[in-house]
Amino acid sequence: MPTLAISLKSMITKLIPTITLAAAIVVSPIAMAQSFVPSAQQIEQFKNLPRAQQEQLAKQMGFDLSMVQGGAQAKNSSPSSQQADFVTREVNTKEVANELAKQSNVESVSARLEPFGYDIFKNRQEAAQPAANTPVPSNYVIGPGDSIKLQLFGKESGNFELVVNNEGNIDIPELGPLNVAGISFNELKQLVKEKYDQQKIGVTPFVSMGQLRTIQIFLVGEVYQPGPLMINSLSTITTALINSGGVNDIGSLRNIELKRNGNTVATFDLYDLIVFGDTSNDMRLEQGDVLFVPTAQNIVSVDGEVRRPAIYEMKKGETVSDLLELVGGFLPKADRSSMQLVHNSLTEGLTIKTIASGDESAMAQGLKNGDFLRVPTATQEFKNAIIVNGAINVPSIIAQNGVKLDQLITKKTILSNSDLDYALVARKGRFDTKTTIIQFKPKDVLQGKFNLELQAFDEVLVFNKVGQNIARGAASEVASGDIKSSDDALRSGSASFLQEIETERFTTKAFDKSATTDYSRKALLAPLIARLKNEATTDAPVQLAEVIGQVKFPGIYPIAQQFVLSDLIAAAGGVNESAHLESAELSRVTMIDGVSGIKHQKLSLLKELSLPKEKQLAVESKDVFSIVRIPQWYENNVIELKGEVVFPGRYQVSQGETLSSVIERAGGLTSKASIRGAVFSREELKQKERENIGKTVEDLRQQIANNNLSNSQFSKTIDYENATAVLDELSEVEPLGRMVIDLRRIIDGDSSADILIKNGDVLVIPNITPAVSVIGEVFVSTTNMFDPALSVNDYIDLAGGARDYADTSKIYIVKANGSIQIPEASFWFSSGQENVLEPGDTIVVPRDVTNYDNISLWQGITQIIYQSAVALAAIGSL
Repeated sequence: MPTLAISLKSMITKLIPTITLAAAIVVSPIAMAQSFVPSAQQIEQFKNLPRAQQEQLAKQMGFDLSMVQGGAQAKNSSPSSQQADFVTREVNTKEVANELAKQSNVESVSARLEPFGYDIFKNRQEAAQPAANTPVPSNYVIGPGDSIKLQLFGKESGNFELVVNNEGNIDIPELGPLNVAGISFNELKQLVKEKYDQQKIGVTPFVSMGQLRTIQIFLVGEVYQPGPLMINSLSTITTALINSGGVNDIGSLRNIELKRNGNTVATFDLYDLIVFGDTSNDMRLEQGDVLFVPTAQNIVSVDGEVRRPAIYEMKKGETVSDLLELVGGFLPKADRSSMQLVHNSLTEGLTIKTIASGDESAMAQGLKNGDFLRVPTATQEFKNAIIVNGAINVPSIIAQNGVKLDQLITKKTILSNSDLDYALVARKGRFDTKTTIIQFKPKDVLQGKFNLELQAFDEVLVFNKVGQNIARGAASEVASGDIKSSDDALRSGSASFLQEIETERFTTKAFDKSATTDYSRKALLAPLIARLKNEATTDAPVQLAEVIGQVKFPGIYPIAQQFVLSDLIAAAGGVNESAHLESAELSRVTMIDGVSGIKHQKLSLLKELSLPKEKQLAVESKDVFSIVRIPQWYENNVIELKGEVVFPGRYQVSQGETLSSVIERAGGLTSKASIRGAVFSREELKQKERENIGKTVEDLRQQIANNNLSNSQFSKTIDYENATAVLDELSEVEPLGRMVIDLRRIIDGDSSADILIKNGDVLVIPNITPAVSVIGEVFVSTTNMFDPALSVNDYIDLAGGARDYADTSKIYIVKANGSIQIPEASFWFSSGQENVLEPGDTIVVPRDVTNYDNISLWQGITQIIYQSAVALAAIGSL
């Protein structure tokens, strides 16, 4: 019965505020939904109702439940805690390295290294905070500023955020204040549960941490920004250091002390976190803690072939082995047996020691401040490698495992452009002073006639038989050099080329070589030629010979064992079809009475090559074989006939053939041919004209510059715009290489007028044009029918007359055959005397150049321009 009475009393107590709240807001449902806003008193009543009743009442009254919940939470909330401090730091690792390197025994090298560990402090854009989803540890100590989230389940439900006030209390709804300061989070949860168990029947509380407070710590010693620092209450030593900007240039990263209430409670090593990811000693900080950073006392530098060459701080008692663990170990190319340790002691002074990673006593020796460890690069040269280079499809570097030539040179590996008559093996052991050349024919290997077991450091060269025989850069200089020069020493460029080739041949860089299926003799032989030149001494002359003239690939070639003339010819790709086999010349260096000379010897290639190999002429050092061409060997000399010939086209001509014979072979001229207007051009004249025009333009530009800069009263300033226009015209002139010929006399059989044909000659014979053209400085360039009654001046008038820049005193006529004629003044304006004009002529009115210095030069320019124009017009009329 008592229990029933208590329950009834509780129900009545709960219903009273509900009835009061409902009676206070009896309005129409529509008006309620549109205008109801709970008052502060109503919110206080509403928040004490069970969750189910809150939802039901909110639905009936048509307002958002979050309005009331927000109010309820607002009462228990406080302004957000103070934000954690954050310092942005741009770490200049170069400055840090310079400062730390002052402690190194090898300061200059150490200053170029990176200081290890400082990257963690630089370029941060926001404060380092504990992760939002990080669980609050059970031993977290509650203090003022923390907020507690309280959720109720059962007979009553609700969500509350309770802030710990300055007195260390939280205000639990309906249960009153509860002191929680100084207790752990786990104890808090137990305390709240016990309180509800005692005072609320059927209600289960769930406690979690809300907003965490900030605390203040102090940073002193060698830090970037000493002083107080506000941090999150879950922050650790690491986050505090990062947020404060970290350690300064001389501060220790490995002996950071945490002081609490005047006592050192922990020593933190930042390397544990950076290198090993160990956070076991990264203690959480409390209000009033002090972080003290002492100066770094043991600085050691590591350079060379390690994973992280840098400047490191070592702890007392740490060894070389510990240091190598910090640097991440060796790189594959490190020489672990020849590490160099530079040490400075009071008794011995500065010393250098060579230590090996396999020496346990050396690896266990301690390190001191200033020590410098260098891990050198091990030799990258293979001890058992063979190089294969050229027109062959095999790896560029292979292992020496009893490999023979017939295993390399097969029908599958040899390419279609491989030369089957010439290949080399250049043999030079690692410590040999001379190279041995073995020449062979790949086709003999394929046919089983020749084989050779290869040795370490052999180089097999297989050449192509087609393509250009060229080399570039220093290789070209070496391959095209003079083997007879008095100084056999290589020039600087060639020496550098040889040095690079020799140091990289049998190293891992051989894997970088590109495909070699298109290498020419010069490109492949250049390194070998450079080496043979370098090996030459007074006791062992350079083993090179040269062949020039009518062979496929003239050049310098290595002298192989038992090297005879046929071997040299094979090296050069064989003789050309045009080679004179009965006439060759050998030039051999001789030494008579201590004086060097050259002896020349004529020989018959046909006879020498027909002898057995053992009886052929042996090739000696610096021999030069010259293979000449057959006299009057077939040449593809061609002339082209255009225009009014019976059979125009291209004609093959023989040595010494004349123009008249070619015209006769072409069937002669047609009835419409204008013999006087024939244009004959030659390639060599065209090239000469091109050179003359270029020189003329350059001379004129220089003249313009000198004349305009001159202060002479007798020199007139050249009109720059007018002169530039002339030069532009001249630059655009296409040389024709025209030669003035008298075609009438040639056709009539006059041998004195006939000319010998050269390759590339062109003869253009236009049709009969009974007209006279006027070009140059006239208003309109025109062509008018020839009228013997008209004078030069009459034709100029028909072209609109001369323009302002015309020089009428220098008018000239370009005859149809290309010759120039200057008419007498009496003929210009008189039609009563004999006229100088003929059909096909062109009247040229030149530009006025009287204001220019060197008038003859300018007149020559205008003649070049207009004479070319006339010839082009004649050709263009076809």
